[in-house]
Amino acid sequence: MSLDLKVYLARYDEVCRAKFKQTYDFVRLEETFAYLRSEKQWLVARHIEKLFDPKNTPFARYWPQPDFKQLDQTLRHLRMNLAPLPDDPRELIQKLLAIFHNIGTASLPLRFTYPERFGVFSTPVINLLQVQRPRSVELYLAYCDELRIWQERFRLKSVAETEMALWTYQQLASEERMAANSSPTDHDFQQDVWVQRRRAAQVLGPFLRNYGALELARIIAEESPKLAGMIAGEEYERLLRGAARRFCPALDTQHKGWAYALIDLLVQGGHVALEEKPRLNSIWRQRNISMHPGAQLDTIEVEKMIDNVQEICSRWDGHKSRKP
Repeated sequence: MSLDLKVYLARYDEVCRAKFKQTYDFVRLEETFAYLRSEKQWLVARHIEKLFDPKNTPFARYWPQPDFKQLDQTLRHLRMNLAPLPDDPRELIQKLLAIFHNIGTASLPLRFTYPERFGVFSTPVINLLQVQRPRSVELYLAYCDELRIWQERFRLKSVAETEMALWTYQQLASEERMAANSSPTDHDFQQDVWVQRRRAAQVLGPFLRNYGALELARIIAEESPKLAGMIAGEEYERLLRGAARRFCPALDTQHKGWAYALIDLLVQGGHVALEEKPRLNSIWRQRNISMHPGAQLDTIEVEKMIDNVQEICSRWDGHKSRKP
């Protein structure tokens, strides 16, 4: 089964009716805010007041309303435009954040002026997508970029609609979990391979970009010793094959037992100390064990394996171990 976000978008009003006892006409609000796309128009306090009006939106339930009198003075002094929207809106978002001191509030005028580009900053949806960044502006930009990818995947009209659909899904799934400690709604989400790949990319991407193979193996050794052993084993094999090309080019690395033969030659050639030979043989045995289905590895053994590869083998490479 695969996820269909259009189904959840269609249930947005249903969830709002149950949660807030009313529905909202966001399309009408988007039409109202569309004129802020003109460079001749400024953002003023009445725009934000409209977005906090409980007849128009539920946002006053989530973020404190600004002091509209003070906000009006600030915005009129700044004469702040939302147009033209730059390709990189980082500076614009930073200015809004400086005014509102809250990225959720700062997201609202952007969402209703440019619904095709921005969504409401929603913590439940951010957690659902697994988007993580160290700073608010970068987090909001990454979140909207990820929503755009989901929008294209599920063929929704805008980033804003995609956020609404995901929020609806999250609300329905949470209610089901609370009611019965299980959630039928979760099934399609959890079983959709594309969805889980996107979520994994958000979590794993920074690790894969920032850490080499051995560092990554050490990080996950406690959580998954077998996977850590496989990663470290692959890096060990890479380093062994590099050593073979460098020190023993005549060795056939295709035949069975080539690794043990290479280790013997490395010792004979003085590239490896005799006392290091048992450790190298042990690493290869651990590598082989990690490849077997159902193999059980101990975290301490894997960490020792990683230590030995780093101490003995990395010097053959001439640079830090590659990223996987």
